[in-house]
Amino acid sequence: MLTISGTLDRLYLGDLLEWLHLTHATGRLLLTTGDVTREFDLYCGRVAFASSSYASERLGSWLLYRGVASREALLRALVLSQTRGELFTVVLERQAGIAHETLVEAGRALATALVSRVLHQDQVFFTFDPTRSVADRKHVDLEMDCRNLIMQAAYRADTHPPSERSSAAPNATLDSKTIEALFWHIVGELQGELVDPGALAEAHRTFLAVGDLLNRWVVQGSPLLPIGPDDAERVERRLKSGKSVRLEDSPTLAWNLLSLVNGLSVPGVASAAGADEAWQLAGADAAVWVRLILENPRWRRESRSETDAAIRRATLSRIAAARRLASVVDLSDDVATTSGALAIVILELVATGLGTSAMAGPALQRCAIRHLLPLVGQAAGLAAGMPEVLLAALSLTPAHHQGARLSRLVGLAAGELITPEETEEEPALAADPAVKTALASARRAAERAARPRREQR
Repeated sequence: MLTISGTLDRLYLGDLLEWLHLTHATGRLLLTTGDVTREFDLYCGRVAFASSSYASERLGSWLLYRGVASREALLRALVLSQTRGELFTVVLERQAGIAHETLVEAGRALATALVSRVLHQDQVFFTFDPTRSVADRKHVDLEMDCRNLIMQAAYRADTHPPSERSSAAPNATLDSKTIEALFWHIVGELQGELVDPGALAEAHRTFLAVGDLLNRWVVQGSPLLPIGPDDAERVERRLKSGKSVRLEDSPTLAWNLLSLVNGLSVPGVASAAGADEAWQLAGADAAVWVRLILENPRWRRESRSETDAAIRRATLSRIAAARRLASVVDLSDDVATTSGALAIVILELVATGLGTSAMAGPALQRCAIRHLLPLVGQAAGLAAGMPEVLLAALSLTPAHHQGARLSRLVGLAAGELITPEETEEEPALAADPAVKTALASARRAAERAARPRREQR
């Protein structure tokens, strides 16, 4: 069977599931609507497992919502799963003592809820990939008949109205349809640029491949990132001295801790919007979690990159600027500096992905990065369960949100005017005396922070 994809009216979703059932299909079905992708593993035509790119729609959050186990027990299991590469369900049985039958029951209820939410949408973009291995995730096999699943989901959709989503995030995902459309939009913006057809074709392949890689990273669960060698050394020195790890030591580690503590996303349960808040939510386990991350080769990059020094300077510059601007947008220092630093974490990720192949010239590459940053920031932020202020800071949407406003101000202070809108906005910002004063102070702080240490003396 070949990989298939397309767009369906919700009324035909049942036909797709019926066809997969009749053909005894094995593989992974992705259903994308709006800004979320729901993932279903099929084995011989039956649904074996279900998950989502939303942290709030994954099994851990579902178990917490249903009161199956405590947040502490589920969070420890999530951390062990992510840092040791074990199946979450295996760790839940071993560490949290949750019965296998309970996991199956909860998984079936979750799968039904996910399909019912898809049925609330007018259209769904689907991809079925028979090459994706699902057998290694069959520790918990839901064994759900596709026909019964769609009937149960339809009943649930009729009896449960759709929930309201936050307006902080734009309506987009990293699915192949979105990435394809974005590429040609970027090419359209560069009209007048002379691009060799062969180079353009290569850029197109690179862009789609990067989009697919990022999409897989987002939908796999808590989206962790590898920590560079210099960051790892700073973190280890802090741990040896018995101190908590600071944002300045490793923004990537801050991203990972935020992804873990926010990976259980349930209404009424506290979330972290800053690096210090994440450390506090982890509590006595924080140092243990950090060591688990550093001990796993998957989450620790051993070799240095040519861009590490530049990334470090840009990060420190943004942190310093954000600290001066926090009061202007009514954010705490912790949330403001974290918002400023995480943007560089996403920038490094996107730039590294696009750097795997030439992008038909610097103009196309710059434009690709500019468009991908908010899209990847939004998708990854939702997958990590980040609170609204961080989603707004990463996606720059909605424009009036204090998180988005902080990101624009930090960009101005750090000299990152990369869009005409930001250039036009600077005179308007100068009309507010408080903002003008804070922006000037932020620029000076950003310049000092970006200098080599010997020049700061």
